[in-house]
Amino acid sequence: MLKIPTKASILLSTIFSVLFFIGCVVGLFFLWNIVDGLIDARYIVGGYEYITSQNRLIIHILSYMVLADVMVADIILFLLLLFVKKDEVFTKKSVALVRGVSWCCICLGLIFVAIGMYFYIAWIVAFAALFLGLCIRVVKNVIEQATEIKQENDLTV
Repeated sequence: MLKIPTKASILLSTIFSVLFFIGCVVGLFFLWNIVDGLIDARYIVGGYEYITSQNRLIIHILSYMVLADVMVADIILFLLLLFVKKDEVFTKKSVALVRGVSWCCICLGLIFVAIGMYFYIAWIVAFAALFLGLCIRVVKNVIEQATEIKQENDLTV
């Protein structure tokens, strides 16, 4: 399997993180039309009740909440990559950043639960986001424990 050197991997991840954030910023300008298209697609396939203008506005607000949540998570991941680049992985700040990402995933899952009231497929996304949040919480607990062990070892020397 292809193994990328650590420094190159961190650089590549940082570039992807920045490009993803730029994509989200661009998405801010197109999200309204994309969501309108998704709402209208419900009528094309049939079998769904009409969405009122008030519900349409709720869906738009939830969609912007999703994008904001994803952008916050991306910023936190970028900051975490900066800590990794400085070899400061097992620190309280890094643990706090991983915790932040997990809460972003959990919030994302809850937002998709609300969207699931209008689009049933969103329940699958909600489940995946909530499970990812749980996985990241477990990783956070492992990193937190490793951080405590590292601090104890640093004090021993």
